[in-house]
Amino acid sequence: MNSKNRKGTVFKGGKIVFPEFTVHGNLIVNDGKIEAITLENDFINFEVYEDYEIVDVSGKFLLPGLIDTHVHMWDPSPFNYREDWDCGSQCAASGGITTIVDMPLSVPPVVDEKGFEFKKKIAELNSYVDFAFWGGLTPGCLDQMKKLDELGCVAYKGFMSFANPDYPQVTDGYLAEGMKIGAEIDGLIGVHAENAEIADFGSRRMAESGEKDEARHDDARPWWVELEAIQRACLFSQAIGNRLYICHMTIAEGAEYLKKKKEERLPVFVETCPQYLLFDKTVLREKGAYAKCNPPMRSRENVEKLWEYVMDGTIDTIGSDHGPYRDDEKVKEGSFFKELCGFGGFDAMLSGLLTEGVHKRGLKLERLAQLTSGNAAKIMGLFPKKGTLLPGADADIVVIDLEEEWTFDGTASYSKTKSDKNIYHGMKMKGRVKQTWVRGTLIYQDGEIKGEKGFGCYVPKQKA
Repeated sequence: MNSKNRKGTVFKGGKIVFPEFTVHGNLIVNDGKIEAITLENDFINFEVYEDYEIVDVSGKFLLPGLIDTHVHMWDPSPFNYREDWDCGSQCAASGGITTIVDMPLSVPPVVDEKGFEFKKKIAELNSYVDFAFWGGLTPGCLDQMKKLDELGCVAYKGFMSFANPDYPQVTDGYLAEGMKIGAEIDGLIGVHAENAEIADFGSRRMAESGEKDEARHDDARPWWVELEAIQRACLFSQAIGNRLYICHMTIAEGAEYLKKKKEERLPVFVETCPQYLLFDKTVLREKGAYAKCNPPMRSRENVEKLWEYVMDGTIDTIGSDHGPYRDDEKVKEGSFFKELCGFGGFDAMLSGLLTEGVHKRGLKLERLAQLTSGNAAKIMGLFPKKGTLLPGADADIVVIDLEEEWTFDGTASYSKTKSDKNIYHGMKMKGRVKQTWVRGTLIYQDGEIKGEKGFGCYVPKQKA
């Protein structure tokens, strides 16, 4: 299948999913944009489209390309042996992700124009899919936030927990100052919400005790450590008047609190990750440090409650927190509670949500499109260019077979650190990405990359 010499593409006979509704019809793409939609019963004169490639998607669903709000590509960085824009963007495309929103923790980090331009150049040379950037929110970069806004950063990430020497924690005073700047530039302030001292104390105490039960990572950094930080961030934000984004929220108590804050009209947005919806903390006993992340996996009861907040609209977005390590790095210390936190797997995100959400729990595809694309585009200022299949938007399209059953194989991933230690390895899935199109160009189809390295473009925050 090759559309390079065609005027455009007609996706014929599919079920087209919008964040608000689904229609059965034909989706017409021209010059990288959605040109038109014709409904199933409307007459369409295909002679008019004789210069267009006709792609038969009968029986398939077309979703807006996924916007992954939470990615750590490790590139540029001395650690890009873990993931880079070349391998990582192919991996993203295979999972239906058409826009990567990359976190600022590269080396150098995106805390000033120099760090921004370096990352942008690397991504432009290597990415198969489009990309946007988070900017930094650290004690040393507050004076750079307005410049990063001019460069198009969609949000600013601060760690209320301890981070790392290259990207230090933002303590309360600096967080409040960053929020004030965010309010001035309509900048979205995102936080990793855990009480730094208590989480660090609990983790160190667990390691020192010689605890052998990996599932007790949830006890080392308990739910109230996350809730306290969420409440503190909301208090600051309410007083200051900025937009707030809670990254990778894991707890039902936090969701209930944030639901009430939304009812009070606080402009707070909530992200969770697929791992917190697909797994509970017992997976740590099976997968060990390969499944370790912060905030931790929680109880099965919490997982089921979290789904309720996915369904009722409290949770706005689902981002992968893709940030893989080499297998040897995850067992380097010889003690679970000392090992590195984080893992890859954004190529399993959509199929995992189809399996556990759509098929098992009755999640509507329209709601899934909101969670994985539409809401992210609006919250992060990428709409209407991204996040919809309406005419005029970029033709970022995911074609899925909702009924195909298959088993995820971590060793066949396009990730640079593909492995059978992947948390999703061996998971039985129902629903699979068949094709991924970015701006009307086929990037991935049936297990093969069809696109070209460097095709991906930088997408800045759209100015109102």
